[in-house]
Amino acid sequence: MYFYKRCCISVAIISGLSLTGCIYTGDDDEGDGNGYAQYVNLVPQSPDIEFVVDDDSEGELSFTEATAYSYVSNVSYDIEFNQILPNTENSSFIDDETLKVDKKKVHSYILYGETDYPSSLEIEIDVSDVYDSDFDDGYAMVQFANLASYDDAVDVYILDADGSLTNQTASYTLSLADTSGDTELDAGDYKLVFTQSGTDTILAMKNDITIEEGEALSYVLVSYESAGIEDTFFSIVELNNSGSRQLTNEAQDSYLRVSNNITNTNAISVAQTTSSNIVAEDIAFGDISDFISIEIDEPDEATNVDVYLHDSDTQAVLESTSIDFYADQVALLLGSGNTNSTVTSYSNTEDLRVIETHAKLLFSHNIDNESSTAISVKVIEQGSSPDSYDESDSFSYLSSLDVEIEAGDYDVYVYNSETNDLLLETTIYDVQTSDVINLILSDYDYGGAPYQVFTVYN
Repeated sequence: MYFYKRCCISVAIISGLSLTGCIYTGDDDEGDGNGYAQYVNLVPQSPDIEFVVDDDSEGELSFTEATAYSYVSNVSYDIEFNQILPNTENSSFIDDETLKVDKKKVHSYILYGETDYPSSLEIEIDVSDVYDSDFDDGYAMVQFANLASYDDAVDVYILDADGSLTNQTASYTLSLADTSGDTELDAGDYKLVFTQSGTDTILAMKNDITIEEGEALSYVLVSYESAGIEDTFFSIVELNNSGSRQLTNEAQDSYLRVSNNITNTNAISVAQTTSSNIVAEDIAFGDISDFISIEIDEPDEATNVDVYLHDSDTQAVLESTSIDFYADQVALLLGSGNTNSTVTSYSNTEDLRVIETHAKLLFSHNIDNESSTAISVKVIEQGSSPDSYDESDSFSYLSSLDVEIEAGDYDVYVYNSETNDLLLETTIYDVQTSDVINLILSDYDYGGAPYQVFTVYN
């Protein structure tokens, strides 16, 4: 990831700027008349998008990412966009867009909506007060926007931290692609809640958001789809001076799945909280359980969840572990090892967001016989020579690696990262765009080499 910051002002002007909160301010009452530009990717099912402004790249941005505020002349800028696809040349899919930057305003230029032809939305925040010597310190300029793919309007509640929705009136009601306009908020800690309009159904919520004086901020509701989970995921994205941050949705469900790669077992069961509280049964060797819903005790804190892995035949506890779960989290627990020696497990957060232009392969290193060694993979078009391709980054035992590919048939080669010895190879057929596929690299049923890969289509 890189960022190109366009600069259209002289060194003398730059030296006259200071940083107050998140807004650059001039020393004189009038300022120099320049404004600020920011570019944002909020297209939920899209790959990375490159923003090209006046033929210069502003960076390749993943979903929910944004460039920092750039201090630029108040003129018009030509904008083009490239979707970053694996193994292909970048190609412009929107062009002839224009951004007019006004003096003393922050312009956040956002792409959102459909992957094949996104829409654009511009959020403007008036920061002229910060150029005024009589500026009343103590507040920030804030906007709210709704860019969720959702049929109904949403209500926005701005509450004090730890505040309750009881008997509260919505601060704003926003239809799709609607913005609130500038809002002055005193510096302090807040709770933001987005609900289905006219109801108490919470779509997204975040407590303990600290807003400092002099900041210019936008809070945007977005939604996206995850493979294997029917419910839509909602999230709040904060746009700020340094870029953006995706806030934890404390109203979102959290999920756990368990992979059984424990050799010498026919199947395992999973218990949660206590060893007798069975929540998933008879997960065969090489399978992944269904999604297990995790109840979060305190939305803005971690909930420690005890998990027990049982042998389904003997009911013996093979392994117990504790996982710190947060709201809005999907995790995969890898169960590995051998019942005749050591069984071990480790959880990793999973990114199951669907991307419409290509597929994602989620590799997990579960080869107990290679537990002391990192591995790497090559994913190449079927029939190609692996010698012509570089290996992936290495990943260690019980950790994961994500690989993005286009539709097609692929040969997969797995290597010992230290010796470069080939550990296993396989072929996956008929990979489609929007697929999210787990590939669990494992021992055979009774341990030892060679190894195998279990493929799970989500």
